[in-house]
Amino acid sequence: MKSILFLLLNIYLLNAQIVIVTNKNSQINSIPKELVQYVYLGKIDKLKEIKVKALLSDDETLHQDFCKEILCKSESQYNSYWTRLVFTGKKPIHKKLEFKEIVQKLQELNTIAYIKREDLRSEWKVIYEQD
Repeated sequence: MKSILFLLLNIYLLNAQIVIVTNKNSQINSIPKELVQYVYLGKIDKLKEIKVKALLSDDETLHQDFCKEILCKSESQYNSYWTRLVFTGKKPIHKKLEFKEIVQKLQELNTIAYIKREDLRSEWKVIYEQD
């Protein structure tokens, strides 16, 4: 019985894993967590001289998990951080997109997005995943 519960828990955790993806034809092959954080916190917009566009998901649970696991911030800390950037005029506010919009935008080169591993498609490549 314990082994069945353990197996089900592992399957759930694998399915819930967040990955960062880009178009499979992008020149970006992998990036460390620190650079993912820098891009999503607006500190950089280029990776190896390649201008990148980061997409946000409107899936609240996914976004909360992304903030917590990847950015190491609560969603309220993330929102507060961006509110300050927008208020001071340093950065424009990013719109959260539905999954179908993310799918369309990922057709563009050098666009990155966080998704659930289970939603991975053949036209994308994983450039970051948690260990």
